[in-house]
Amino acid sequence: MEIYEHTRQGIKQAGFNPEIIEQLAADIVGSETIAQAEKRYLTFETEAEKLPWLWDRDFGALVLQKQATGASDEIAKFMLSHAIKRAQWCAACATSGGEGLARASHIKELEAELAKYNK
Repeated sequence: MEIYEHTRQGIKQAGFNPEIIEQLAADIVGSETIAQAEKRYLTFETEAEKLPWLWDRDFGALVLQKQATGASDEIAKFMLSHAIKRAQWCAACATSGGEGLARASHIKELEAELAKYNK
């Protein structure tokens, strides 16, 4: 996931610590129930909201997407669903049509990934 590392480096260069939400996402992966994942997601979301949107991607959505691959199917669907919501919010905040289209591409990518779990 090249865009992931590129965005991660940008987050670090902007003076933020991406490891905080990466660890919080790992905690979500380790959840045994959706209720536990939901509780852990609240902390994740609070920390992810502190990060800037670089290169038309929400880093929180990228982290959830990347780490969902290591989760159970149920938790992965939860994580991807929340990644979609984060990406939708990012796209909704676009200030131009081109920016909105660029941000919407991540939504489509996430929806395609979630669809794999729903077959």
